[in-house]
Amino acid sequence: MGHMELDFRAIPRLHGRQNYWQWRILLKAYLEANDLWKHNEPKESPQTKFLILASIEGDKIEPAYDDQTCSYIYQNLESRFGPYSN
Repeated sequence: MGHMELDFRAIPRLHGRQNYWQWRILLKAYLEANDLWKHNEPKESPQTKFLILASIEGDKIEPAYDDQTCSYIYQNLESRFGPYSN
């Protein structure tokens, strides 16, 4: 069986609580498949940061994300849009 190419476009853009779980599950699976996920968090790399930021709606990107780690951004999105967010 040949190597299957995964399509990043299959990940829906995160736009809020209503699609958080779908976004999270597909993004994590994509990162795992591309060896960009380790110990239940995204690996730190420019590619990972790009993939996370490119998979969320532009109005959800915080200016501080420019200087933050991939793990911080991922956790911040979970705190803002995940099941236990306010």
